[in-house]
Parts: sequence; C-alpha cells; structure tokens
Amino acid sequence: MSHGPQVAVIGGGAFGVRHVAAYQALGIRVDALVDPDAATRHRVAARHDVPRTFATVAELLDAGAPDAASVCVPGSAHRAVAVDLITAGVPVLVEKPLAATVADAAAIVAAAEAYGVLCQPGHILRYSPAHRALHDAVRAGRLGQVLAVSSRRDRPRTLTRLFPGEHPALLTAVHDIDLALWYAQSPVVQVRAAARTRPGSATPVLVWAELRHANGVVSSVRNSYLLPEDTPNHTADLVEVYGTDGIGHVDLAHPALLVQAERTEAPDWLLSPADGGGALAAEIRHFLRRLDGSEPTPVVPLADGLHVVQIAAAVVDSAAADGAPRRVPPSPSLTGASADDST
Repeated sequence: MSHGPQVAVIGGGAFGVRHVAAYQALGIRVDALVDPDAATRHRVAARHDVPRTFATVAELLDAGAPDAASVCVPGSAHRAVAVDLITAGVPVLVEKPLAATVADAAAIVAAAEAYGVLCQPGHILRYSPAHRALHDAVRAGRLGQVLAVSSRRDRPRTLTRLFPGEHPALLTAVHDIDLALWYAQSPVVQVRAAARTRPGSATPVLVWAELRHANGVVSSVRNSYLLPEDTPNHTADLVEVYGTDGIGHVDLAHPALLVQAERTEAPDWLLSPADGGGALAAEIRHFLRRLDGSEPTPVVPLADGLHVVQIAAAVVDSAAADGAPRRVPPSPSLTGASADDST
C-alpha cells in the first residue's frame, strides 16, 4: 500500500465502508474512521485495518488534522461535519446531496470559498462509464441540440422504512437532478412536481417532477419506492436524452449479477461494488488528483452541488403545494463546462 495522503472517513455506515474499500483499492490507506457508535467504528476498523477511530470530528482534529476526508454521514449532519473540517483546512469529498437544506449547502460553499479549501460534491453517476459515455456523445453534438432529458429510478419499499424522514427528492432523486443538469448543460429555472404516498406512510413513495432549464431543455424526473420489500436494491434505472439528431440512453434495468436462491441478491458491480472498484473508485481517484494538483478541473463543480439541493428543495415545495410552479435561484456555475476532464 502506498504512502499517500492521510485520509479519514467520517461515518461508518454502508457507504462509509464503501469509501474505505475504494480508497484501499486505490492503494490509499484510510488512517482514521469517525463514527459516534463505538461498536460500528471498532467493527469497521478491525475489518478494514483502520488504525485510529474517533467518536467525533472534534476528537479527530484534536489528534491532528488529516490530509483529506470523505463525509459519509446522514445529509442532515453534512453542514456541521464539512464546515468543521473545511475550517481546519481539510479538503472534503461530501457524499450526495451536498446538504439536506439549501441553507446548509450554501454554508458549506461559503466555508470552502472563504478558506480556499477543496470541497467536492459526491455525485457518483458523473463517474459511471456508461453515463459519462452518454455525456461525451451529448458534448460532441452527436444528438444535435438537446431537447429533453428523462429519468426513472425505482426502489423497494424498504427505503421508506430505512429513511422514514427523508423525502425522495433529497435521497434518491438528487442523482437524476444532477444528471439532468449535466446532460442539459444548463441550470434549472423552474420546477413543477407531484408526490404521492401509500397507506401507512407519511413519506412520499412516488415523486414526479418537471424541470425547466434556462436554455429551454425540459427534464422529467421520476422516483418511486414501490417495489416489494424483498426486491434487490440494485440500480434499476433509466436515463434518456432526446436531441434534434437522435436519442441516447443508459438503461440499468438488468443487474450485471443476479443470484436467485433462498435470498435474491443483485450486487452492485457498476457504481460502488464491495471490492472498492467501480464509479466510486473513479470519483475518489479524481478527488485525490485534485488534492495533488494533477486534475485542476472539477467533474462536479461545487456550485452544481448547491444547485442540485436548490432544485430538490423546489421539488419538495412544489409537490407540497399540489404542483404549483417554483422558481429556482440562478446558478453561478456553467454546468457541464468542466466535464472534459478525465477520471
């Protein structure tokens, strides 16, 4: 294993573990793990040979700031964790969404700008080979002028139980909102949305949104948590780009590996596989290259991370208002202009 930067992972949940594995797959040892639950941090540290564990970010910083950190805590805690690290001079990779509220996301952006510290939003699909190939085709003009983007993301009802207080717009639809920005190459200016619930569920299980971009592109975002509980939670998703000269799509409806036995499983072999490869490793590789200066151009500009949260908040607001249109503040980012860089 290489003697690279000293990296900390904040959060020992499922995605924090995948970050640890991805760093290690790239030859970078994770030096520290932070999680408030002692059993979790000790179990993860023992399994992945992480030498130091801490209950809080404050304890980590008191022991000596790391060279970089992945923020993999729940979205509601992103602001506190990311701002504390940024103000200590620690570059951060913040899992999607950048934050759970617009105010929190704006505070993270303000801190990164004030302290001149790298903050990379973790929108993993921009690092997926299939999604990047479609984006390259759009950028090259192979589809002509983009007219519309359409996406569908279906998940099992399990997510309603696991994340009872999180709106789908801020939990899963942020992926599709970010892809809409990326493929349309233009910020969103207006949102109309609808949300529906199932009996016994206060949290929406179906969200359907229409996004209007500044350049005239219209995007449709559909997310559901309606599949049976025992359905494997693989990436059964579809995104389509309609242009004046053609149509392109990425269809992940069929898992690369499906094991149907006593328990049906569809492991993730594309985005964040358990062995640490996939799009997550590409995202972390880019983060590390930005740290050492070899990749000066971001794949996901920080302003795009903020704009995604603004759009998701507008989706929640419009759906609560029975589909009333909601304006979205203008984004300072030239979305898509940075995507020529390589991961």
